[in-house]
Amino acid sequence: MNDKTDDIQAIRNIENKYGLLLFGMGLSHLVDVGYQNLSEENVKKGLRRIMAQGEDDKADGKIAIMTPDVQCDILRCAAELVRFSPWTLFAYIKKYVEIGGVY
Repeated sequence: MNDKTDDIQAIRNIENKYGLLLFGMGLSHLVDVGYQNLSEENVKKGLRRIMAQGEDDKADGKIAIMTPDVQCDILRCAAELVRFSPWTLFAYIKKYVEIGGVY
């Protein structure tokens, strides 16, 4: 297999790992925060912050729309996707990700 085919399969494996909904949210998060902000250090800090906020909210009796675990999975998915070039991700999205009912 060539590198591009290997990359497409690796992206598909990430999509299968997280499921279509979280994968789409991970892509969106990657685009939103950008490649530079998804360093390993920033991801670890973000995961700790999300979990701490979840514990604070729980202690205060707040009910979150999205659980801290789901928020962390979105961040983890984006962190895995950051290893691919934007062009490889765009090629994958163009061919395999449904957007607004269209592939």
